[in-house]
Order: sequence, then structure tokens, then C-alpha cells
Amino acid sequence: MNKWLLRTSLSVFLFSQLQSNYVSAQSSERLFSDLDQASSWSLASIAYLNEMGITQGYDDGTYQPRKKITRQEVAGLLVRALQFPASESSSALPPDVRASNWSADSIQRVLSQGLMGNPNEPFRPTDPVTREELLSIFVQATSAKGQGTSTLSDEEVSDPASKQSIETSLEIGLLQGDGKKLDLDRPTERQEIAVFLTRLIQALEEPKTTETELTLVNENTVRIGAFEYPVTEEMQRLLNMDNKKILEGAALKVTLTPDFKIKDIVDLTLPASKKNLVFDGGDLHIKGNLTLLGDQMTIKNLSVDGMVQVEGNAKTALVFENTQFNGLNLNVASKLTLTGTTSVGSLTVAQKAVKDSEIVLQQNSVINDIIVPDKQNVPGLVKDYSGNQDKIQLINGQPRDSQPTASTGGSGTGGSSGGSVNPSVPVVADITKIQEVAEAYKLPTEVSVRLTDGSTVNRAVVWSAPEGVVIEEGEVTITQPGVYNFTGAVEGVKEKSKLKLDIRLPLKLVIGSGNTGIVVTEAGETKTVSFTSEPIPEVTKIVNHASYLLEWTDEQGRSTSEVELISTPGYTSHHVENGWIITKSDDSPVVSKELIAVKVKFNTPGTYSVQISAVKHEHRDEY
Repeated sequence: MNKWLLRTSLSVFLFSQLQSNYVSAQSSERLFSDLDQASSWSLASIAYLNEMGITQGYDDGTYQPRKKITRQEVAGLLVRALQFPASESSSALPPDVRASNWSADSIQRVLSQGLMGNPNEPFRPTDPVTREELLSIFVQATSAKGQGTSTLSDEEVSDPASKQSIETSLEIGLLQGDGKKLDLDRPTERQEIAVFLTRLIQALEEPKTTETELTLVNENTVRIGAFEYPVTEEMQRLLNMDNKKILEGAALKVTLTPDFKIKDIVDLTLPASKKNLVFDGGDLHIKGNLTLLGDQMTIKNLSVDGMVQVEGNAKTALVFENTQFNGLNLNVASKLTLTGTTSVGSLTVAQKAVKDSEIVLQQNSVINDIIVPDKQNVPGLVKDYSGNQDKIQLINGQPRDSQPTASTGGSGTGGSSGGSVNPSVPVVADITKIQEVAEAYKLPTEVSVRLTDGSTVNRAVVWSAPEGVVIEEGEVTITQPGVYNFTGAVEGVKEKSKLKLDIRLPLKLVIGSGNTGIVVTEAGETKTVSFTSEPIPEVTKIVNHASYLLEWTDEQGRSTSEVELISTPGYTSHHVENGWIITKSDDSPVVSKELIAVKVKFNTPGTYSVQISAVKHEHRDEY
């Protein structure tokens, strides 16, 4: 039986919020002529559910809020709310339900979901439904499970089999009271069922706003708080049973798809109890922050849009493999090993963490900017600094080999022609983010500011959008590929922050069978590099005017031109400053998953990695 049906079918409720009782009451009074008979506490829910088409009035314009609801009426309500599919025509009806009855189809659908009895027994369609029966049905349909914080005596529940369901209803807020005046055996009124449904919707949405512990149920389902939620096919790579040991008990906030599937992780905290474990992100990304409190962990194949916070009470050892982070804050002494194609935008080492920390850079790992209390700390922090310094672009926002210029006393930013930064002026971090088309991006509420003493702080920022882009509740959703530049006013700083949002085509790109994009080659050797391209169905089924940009880096993470495309069957190729662009010779759209294979010649031996992006072109010779 489908245990999360209510979440799946009530997806429409995510697109609306409850109005105030006053406004909803006015709306209800205009809809129905007899709501003066309803209790004031039910008016908001009646109006809300009527607007959604879940509860309805009668032909004479009344709602009859105090009418006792029957079993066949509950069946009809469940079918409308849960959108149960039609049963097979051969499915039997209970002996007391005629096929000509208006409720026969609803009863058949509800029974096929394992709710409200079974077809071989009388259904009792005109019997009233008690509050106890109704709440038990809701809990069964959603697999809701409490933590035992609400308890009832056996005398308070008429059916011992439903005792746990009623306790769960109390715990998640469906039923409210002190346990002494619940009137569980009283028939349910129409106004009451509207309130119960509304409270259930609010409980289901809680993981969007509150960090809640996660439990993996199976490959397709997770439990967050009281409810079970399915996961999208893409998220299955992250929320899989291989990650069970490290994710069980982790705290997270999520976003949900319209059908209540887990879409994205907004924030994730791995507790201190997690030790000697591997977390494989499956090449997905976390929308917000990742906080690590454990020890001896390996994090791989993951990108984080926000900050990675390394916390805890003792020295830790962490390995990051094939990961991409905008920022990483080292707040406790640690041994960090960055390996594979790991890339860190800014790595900030707190004063208390400098002395006993060590940063190991392996393979193609790079750090754009390492921020430390004193620039002289870096050679002692980075293992084999002389051999790895080329993997670090900036130190405290300055070119690695430059020295700070003398203060000019000016009020704006400044610097020499060599790119050094005036230390008398706070420096605001700029942000670059690659985003898929039509995927909501939450603008950061804070940016990192490097002060004149070399320390860094986070300051609030208010963003201004480029023309044609609208910021709604701190998020933007852009449906056209391109580069969009935002400017931000930073609290207490005259310098503006800059955010470049690079919107790419809605294509899922996977490199090779191992998804690594790494090639080891001899000089003059020809290799075949393959990748798949597939439209993202949540956004579009067809992508027109698609080209692919192939960018190569060497072992030091530097862009290289020591690569030559030899053969691109079915594609034309064009060399550009930072790589190669290939385009379908017939310019046909991408309508399903496609395999693209190109032959590449390397003029210099070594280890190379490739990054592939989908870019848009309007004309054959313009990119």
C-alpha cells in the first residue's frame, strides 16, 4: 500500500498559504450561506479547502458545517484529496454497496488503497465516522509515527487498535486537547474534518522550515520527523542505503517537489557521533550549508552552494574527494586532505585552528583563496607548500606571491597594477554560481568580508537584481540561459558585493562510465572521451540550440591548451580561448539521452581532467 498518498495528492497546497482567520472568514461567508452556524475556529480551514476543491458545499449554497459526516462521504473526500487512481473494473464492491450508488467508485478506490476495511465485508456507507476513526485513517494513509511524547489511557480510546494512531495525531497536532476532553467517540462534523486536513498539511510542510532528523527507510523513501517522504530519482543517488550509516540521525532541511518528494537538501548537519565513515554525494549538491561535527570522514562527489563548516570540540581528520565548495570554514584544528578534482572557492582558517591544522593538496585539487590571520601562516599550514603553491591562487584576497601595499588612506578599494589589494579597505568576497535553467536559487543573506587586520567576518547583504530578473522571498528563478550579474549592498561596507549567476541549459551531463572526467596519457596519444546529455524532465523535454563547452585542466588545476580535438562524429568543433565548443552538425534538438564521444590528442604527457557545460547558441557561427 502506498504509505504517503496524502503528501502526493495534496501537492497543490504548497502553492498557497492560509490566510488570516479574518480574511478567510469573510471569504467563507461569501461562499456559503450558513456559516453563521460554524465555529469561528473552522472558518479559515473551510475557505481554504473549498478553494482547493477538497471540501465542497451543497447545491442549495449551504455548507452544513455541523452535519455528521458518513463513511461514504469520507470516502469521497479522500478520493478528491488524495486523488486515488481508479480501481480495476473487476474489483469487487462490498455486499452493502450497489454499483449504481453515487459513492460506489470512491468506496472502491479507497478500499483498493487498504483503507476503511476490505471489499469482502460490509462497508456501512451511511454510518457516521467518529473522530477516532477519522484520525486513524489519516495516520494510516501517511504512515505517520510519533515519538511517544503523547500518551492516552486505555479508557480514553474505545478501540485499543487505534490507540497509537490517536497518540500520533495528538503529537503532530491533528488533534488538540489535554487528553481529557477529546470526545473520540463523537461523530465527526464537516467543520472538524476541514480543520484536521489543514493541520495535517501544515505538519507535512514542516521539514521545509525546521531542521529535522533523517532516517532512511529504503532506496526510495526517507522518514523526516513524523512522516515518510519519497525521494526524486536524482536524489536517490544521495539518499541511498550506502550512505545510511552517515545520514541516519543527521539534521536537515529540504525543499519539496509539487508531489511532496524530497527535491533538494537546503542544510545538512552531520553530528559528532559520525566517525570513520564515507559520504558519497553522487555528484549532487546541497543548496545551503553543510556542517561537519564528526571525525575521520570522507566526503566525495558533492558540491555545496553555501558554506562547509568544520566544527567540533577536538582535532579532526577529513578527506574531500571530487568536491566543489564555494566556501569552507575551518573552525577547529583539522587535517584536511583535498584530492581528486576538489575545488574550494575560499578556505578560511580560524585563529584557534591555525596551530595544529594541516592542509594536504593532492591530484587536481585547488583552492582559489585561502584566508588566514597572517599570510605567513600558509607555508606551515599547507603540506609541501613549495610543490603545491600553484594550486592556491590567492592568499587573503591577494595574488599568492604579492605583498600588501602601503595604506593610502583612501575610502574606496585600490590596488597596484599587479592586482594587490589596499589593506586599509575591507574587501568583500565576490560569488560565482553555475545554475540550471528554471532552478530556484536562494541568494545568500551574508557575504564574507576581509577586514584590514586580515580577519574575516560575515556581513548581511541586500541584493539588487539585473534588469528583467525578479527577487521573490530571497530567491530567483531564471528561465533563459545567460550570465546575470547581481550587486549587493553590504552592511557597514561601502564596497559592493558582486554575484555572477551563470545560467546553463537544462541538460544533465554525465562524463564517462566512471563519471570522473580524468585522463592519464602519454605525449601524442589519442584518447576517446565520452559523455551523455539528457534533458531534465522537470524543466523541459526538448533543448534546442545546444552546444557543449569542453574545458581541460592539467595536474595543477590550470587551464591548458595542450589538447586537440581529432574527431567529433556528428559534431562541428570550434576552438575558443578556454576550450573547445562542439555543436551538432544538423543542429537538431536534444530530445532524449544522447551519448557523445570525441577523440582527443594530448601533446604533453600527464593527467588531465575535463569539465563539460551545455551552452546555447542562436546561429551556427555565434556562440
